[in-house]
Amino acid sequence: MPAYFWPVTAVIMSVIIGVFACVEMYKALKHGGYHPSRLLLIIGMSLATLVVIAGLAFKLKVENTMALYLIVVCMYSVSCGIDLPLVRPDDDKALLNGIFTGGMVFYISFPLFCLDLAMLFLPHGWFYMVIGLFAPWATDTFAYFTGVAFGKHKIVPHISPKKTWEGCIGGAIFCALAVLIYSCLVIYKLDNIEMGIVPYGIIMFLLGILISIMSQLGDWFCSVIKRRTGIKDFGNIFPGHGGMLDRFDSAFFTLPTALLLAIIANNFF
Repeated sequence: MPAYFWPVTAVIMSVIIGVFACVEMYKALKHGGYHPSRLLLIIGMSLATLVVIAGLAFKLKVENTMALYLIVVCMYSVSCGIDLPLVRPDDDKALLNGIFTGGMVFYISFPLFCLDLAMLFLPHGWFYMVIGLFAPWATDTFAYFTGVAFGKHKIVPHISPKKTWEGCIGGAIFCALAVLIYSCLVIYKLDNIEMGIVPYGIIMFLLGILISIMSQLGDWFCSVIKRRTGIKDFGNIFPGHGGMLDRFDSAFFTLPTALLLAIIANNFF
């Protein structure tokens, strides 16, 4: 909520989330027998933050700021795959550790960068990020109740034994309905959408399905990492709920999707 009145607080929040997420992912990978580079990770996350600051300082457009991120941070993330083998000639897993390091930089920095980009560079971007942050909660809640009531067919038992196709579909449909209602009641008037409300509602419903699917993929992605590294939770900063990554695993997939939604709305509606 403070970010609505002072968007720059989004950057501060992103840095805090990013720091905790990096520490938790680093510890998880080490527990699994991997050794990513802390130094390269710190440099990569710092570059992502500097791109946001540069965009603000030079008053860049959203597309130019995104291009700057892709050129600087993505190329850096790819280069990590060769950087570690160069400095760790005796490490048999140096290439794999370098790839994991670059992957961590992109996986954590990109969704948080999308959050900052929408909040700071797009009109009414805050309202679209609400969708990105709300969608995982809506999906998980409705998937749980739908799964309990109708769930019979397991969807990914080797990753999440309790999740079912019925719960997955129910979570997606109800999340899409929530996105539809929110968009028609709030964003439609706020952005002065020229399209008729019926076709607009249909499009937002379909995008709501997409964002719910991304939410569930984000959850499964972190579940795979936890199973492969042999941990139950990424941390314990939220008693009873795990760590920062346990809370934002789905959001790391939905925030970029919400930014895509905002860009589509600002350019095509």
